[in-house]
Amino acid sequence: MTMARSITTFSFALLASLASALVLLVQAQQNPGFISIDCGATLAYTDERTLITYESDEGLIDSGKIRQTSRMLTYQNDRQLLKNIRTFPNGARNCYTLRPDQGKNRTYLIRATFWYGNYDGENQDPSFDLYLDINYWATVDYSYYRFEEIMYVPKADDIQVCLVNTGKGVPFISALELRALDDGIYRLESGFLQLHWRHDIGRSLDYDDVR
Repeated sequence: MTMARSITTFSFALLASLASALVLLVQAQQNPGFISIDCGATLAYTDERTLITYESDEGLIDSGKIRQTSRMLTYQNDRQLLKNIRTFPNGARNCYTLRPDQGKNRTYLIRATFWYGNYDGENQDPSFDLYLDINYWATVDYSYYRFEEIMYVPKADDIQVCLVNTGKGVPFISALELRALDDGIYRLESGFLQLHWRHDIGRSLDYDDVR
């Protein structure tokens, strides 16, 4: 009788633990404070490795063309983010507008990802400028996988990320992401801090993405 009670108690405890784990997983998949956009994707999806849900950029921008990167290049084969891009052959300045729920005067991490992937068969690196609102952010001029990151405190509820044609090729983008940061750790009164380099010490994961 005692053994039966122990087994029953253990079973309930196990079920409770599994239920709690499921709740935590669902909460993690909701990604509070995240904006994750796969530029050029037609449908939303959840990344199998990071469990981050990426939205299509359709409806978020009314310019540009969706193109597929070359399947001859194997680098992006297991990276959904890099299989499609949005290009901007028309217009000098094309902008995405991000509207984080937390609003203005908060610190955000913004990441723009680029993978040319020889989508046009020209095998020529384009070069163009990246702006954050009215501020120059970076020049993108390298065709291999690249991302730009910046910590930013906006003075308005909307944040514009703009690709500016400088006459040196067609601007493009693979992904655009925003993360709300803990102001207790990362507190900027104004302006921005741009990433120079990041080292991940002691990582046990077996893939390259850090989100």
